[in-house]
Amino acid sequence: MKGHENDNAITVCRRIMKEKGPLGLYFGMGPMCLRQASNWASRSGFTEIARTNLRMSQYGVWGEIGSGIIGGVGSTWNTPIETIRVLMQKDVSQGRNTQPFMQYYKDVKEDQGYPGLFRGWTPRTIQAVWQTVFMVVVPNMLGI
Repeated sequence: MKGHENDNAITVCRRIMKEKGPLGLYFGMGPMCLRQASNWASRSGFTEIARTNLRMSQYGVWGEIGSGIIGGVGSTWNTPIETIRVLMQKDVSQGRNTQPFMQYYKDVKEDQGYPGLFRGWTPRTIQAVWQTVFMVVVPNMLGI
């Protein structure tokens, strides 16, 4: 945004607080909460399905890790929610008015098609896999 080329995190926060008040820092909170809740539920759910229904637990540690990989990959179905959250927060940080959730969805779909809604899917998937293995599978194996 013109005039804000040298902004840093502090100056952006100050500007948002001045223009929109403290709640301005939380634009995109609804999509973020929805994505986080569905993300962890999906990780645990898909991991358990792989462990039990696909009977991966019979393969020992490798089966458990495999079930965590499936759980991590499966949990990224909600990437469009994250894409929209990022766009909302980008607009706020650049001093633009935000749009309703579905307007962002329609705009991205119109401009870039459905693949545009899955922008950043690969790094999210890699992160989801290691987090699922270490925060869902390992504690389960340790009986925690």
